Amino acid sequence: MLLTELLELPVHADDGARLGYVNDVRFVLAGPPDGRLARAELYGLVVSPHRRGSFLGYERHDVDAPALINVFLRRRHAGSVLVLWTDVVGLGPDGVRLADGARRYDAAL
Repeated sequence: MLLTELLELPVHADDGARLGYVNDVRFVLAGPPDGRLARAELYGLVVSPHRRGSFLGYERHDVDAPALINVFLRRRHAGSVLVLWTDVVGLGPDGVRLADGARRYDAAL
């Protein structure tokens, strides 16, 4: 599956309740501390109650200008959460299914 196919898929809790849609993904760099042979590993999915739209970097606490865009995007993505990739138990063209008890974290970094 390509990353573009993952974006905008509906995300469902283990009980079938829809949490929202995959709006973004988070990666971590894994590898030796000196940075050699570091590779990106999928860490989690950002799930938003809205189907479309990117955070455009405004989910980071240190990004807040221009203020008007900041206010709009923060309101648009209120309620967005980060779910860890390890909590994903099902993935297909119909959506993403999370494990029983999957935790949800604040999507802001």
